[in-house]
Amino acid sequence: MPNFPFPSELPFSMQDVRGEFDRLIDRVMHGGVNTAPLDGQDWAPRIDVVEHPDAYHIRVELPGVAAADVDVSILSNEITIKGVKMLPDEPPESVRRLRSECRYGSFCRRFTFAQDVEDKTVSASFKAGVLTVKVPKSPQTKGHKVQVRAVDE
Repeated sequence: MPNFPFPSELPFSMQDVRGEFDRLIDRVMHGGVNTAPLDGQDWAPRIDVVEHPDAYHIRVELPGVAAADVDVSILSNEITIKGVKMLPDEPPESVRRLRSECRYGSFCRRFTFAQDVEDKTVSASFKAGVLTVKVPKSPQTKGHKVQVRAVDE
């Protein structure tokens, strides 16, 4: 019978495999918006990016994060959302932690848009643990209708 290593002796964890799979899916399904990988972060908030005719809307789930702990910046056609989810106070030694699935610490997500955006008019709002960022498209990328004039011959 072959001698297989116990799961704890494997050179990788299932979390590593899931992270690589998530990055692969992100690269395949980005739909014109490039989202940088987590760059070694333990966690990053979940996001939705939706393209409207005149703007991109980014929705970021940030439960347990204060609005003051979030920073949104834009340079050219790249937007960066950074912040920190603070670790709650440690329970006293008389209390035993039975499960810990929540993630804490700093995070940074970057999005590069395929089209030019209006960086001066980007807006961000924070309500009920959800950050919503609206990134208007540049007028040149929206296109416009050209009126056809009849010319008498």
